[in-house]
Order: sequence, then structure tokens, then C-alpha cells
Amino acid sequence: MKLLPPLLAACLLATVVHAQAVEVAPLTAPDVFSGGARDTGLGPDLWKGASAELARRVMPTLGTRPLSPAARALAVRVLSTGAKAPEGAGEDRALAAARGRALLNLGEPVAANASVERIPNLAAEPVLAEVAAETALLTGDDDRACLVETGVTVGRGEIYWLRLRSYCQAIAGQADAAQLTLTLAQEKARDATFGRLMTALLVRADPGAPSARTGLETALSRRLGLALAPPAAGPAPVDVTGLDALLRAGPPGDLFAAALGEPLDGAGRDALFAGAGKSTAAPGRLSALQLAADRGLVGETALIVLAIAQDAPKTGLAAHDRAALIRALAKVGLTEDARAFAFEGLAQP
Repeated sequence: MKLLPPLLAACLLATVVHAQAVEVAPLTAPDVFSGGARDTGLGPDLWKGASAELARRVMPTLGTRPLSPAARALAVRVLSTGAKAPEGAGEDRALAAARGRALLNLGEPVAANASVERIPNLAAEPVLAEVAAETALLTGDDDRACLVETGVTVGRGEIYWLRLRSYCQAIAGQADAAQLTLTLAQEKARDATFGRLMTALLVRADPGAPSARTGLETALSRRLGLALAPPAAGPAPVDVTGLDALLRAGPPGDLFAAALGEPLDGAGRDALFAGAGKSTAAPGRLSALQLAADRGLVGETALIVLAIAQDAPKTGLAAHDRAALIRALAKVGLTEDARAFAFEGLAQP
């Protein structure tokens, strides 16, 4: 038997030992917040340190009430960001559904679709599956919506799935099954608009006016060749150029400029001290906002800002409340959003 040279044998032995010592770490599945529509500039650590409980409280409310242009832009930017979920929420499918639904409510179906499309086995959670189906329908991917419907096993008899199933059966050429499912859906919860559109699809009747109340009715109207109104344009972006304009504006502009970190002279500080104005935001929310900003919690700060903004009275945010929001946003590095809130405040009556 021929022996290996000592040096070669030693090298081979070291290689074997090293290979045995190396452990291959299992791949970690992306969490439910990892999907995102575009680069928002916020990064994967957006929710680092954020309270999952607070996210569960605020996120389902976003988009359910009107938002100002600055607040809407902040909401879309934050919700569109693919990032690691708040600690303890990496597998929270209900929270992922709330995120997607908020984007839908804000008129951002593409971003909503990107937020949920990579979540594995999403059909296992009916609320999440419904968001996925609606985003697919709104973005013209009927096949994917029907695939989601097929995978749903819990709550298949709920009204949304009955309606979607009847549509999917109809576009698959299963007219009799679609008619039966439509009948079941109408018996469960009659809806004149959906019934009219589905009947028109099945029997080639006059469909009447289009409807875009939901993704499903949007898809139905599109398939019937009905002209849908173009999506409503989002609010015009706020002009955030020229901080000196804030200072020249006097109250409350100087207050907003100070919140952005601009120095004020003695007269300006005295004017702030003597100025009137009451806060309308809940004191607890303002305290939570300051704490989040002091700790540098970007995502949590943004959520609290949005919660305060959407609950503002119809007349808009009180000047001192707006200044608190501006200061917090600027402190966590959301400078452009802070400036947008500041300049928006100048136009507020």
C-alpha cells in the first residue's frame, strides 16, 4: 500500500476536520413583513424595537379615516416598506393582513399585493387570503385570485368566498356551478350590485353601471367591458422647499421651524412662550410619541404620528400638536416627512 506524503496527509486531515466542524445553519423563512413594493429608503430595520402590541392597535385603523396629504404619504411609505416585523410579530398573519388592507384602503393595490404575495400558505388565514385575493383582482390577476380561493379551507362558506367562487367558476366556463354559487351567496347576503354584475356575466344581460366598491366588483366590471373611472389621484405632494418660508410666516411657522431644529431669536422664543393654542391630541399619545422618538424607534414613531393625525378634528391638527409630530419625525430621521407636515400646517386655516 502506497502511503501519502506526510504534508499532503496532514492537509487532507485538516480539511476533513474543518468540514466536520462546519455546521450549516438552516435558512430562515422571511417573516410576514418582508414583502415590499419598492425601495422607500427606510430599510429593513424600520420596525426595530417597535411595540408589536402598538402595531396591532394602530395598523388596522390606517386608511379607515381621511388623512392629510402629508400623513397619507407617510402611511404609504411606511406600509410599503419590506422590513423585519416588530419583535414577536414575525408570524402574525392578522397583522400582515391589516398592513395589506391599509394599503388597499389608501388606494395602493400594487403595494398591497407586494406586501402579501410572498407569504407562504396565506390561504390558511382567511383575512390574509381575502387581502391577497382583492389585491390580485385589483391588479388584473384573476387567475391568482381564484387560486387563493381554491386554497381556502377555513370559512369557505363566508360571503366573500361564495361571491369570489361564483366569479371564478363563471370565468372558468362552469356556468351552472357559478349560478348555483351565486344563488347561495345572494341567499346568505343579498347585494343588488354584485347580483346584477354576476347575472350579466352569466346570461349576457345588460350589466348596467360599473362598480369599483371592491376588487371583485372591479374585476367583474372590467371583464364585462364596462368603463371604470380612473383611480382617484392621491393628494398633491406638499412643497417642502425653503425653511426660511416657515420663519417668515410667523406663528405658527416659527413654531414648526423650531420643531425642525431651526434656531429662533429671543423675540421668536418669547412669541412662542406667549402664544395661545390648545392641544387636541390625547396626552398619552403625545407622551408615547416623545418616548418612541427619544429611543429612535422609527416605525413606532411613524405609527403614533399617523394615529394622532387621523384622529385630528376636521379643522386639522392643532399647531402645538403638529409641532410635536414634526419634532418626533425629525428626531428619528424622517426629515422629509417632518418638513411635509410643517409646510402643510402653513396652509391650514
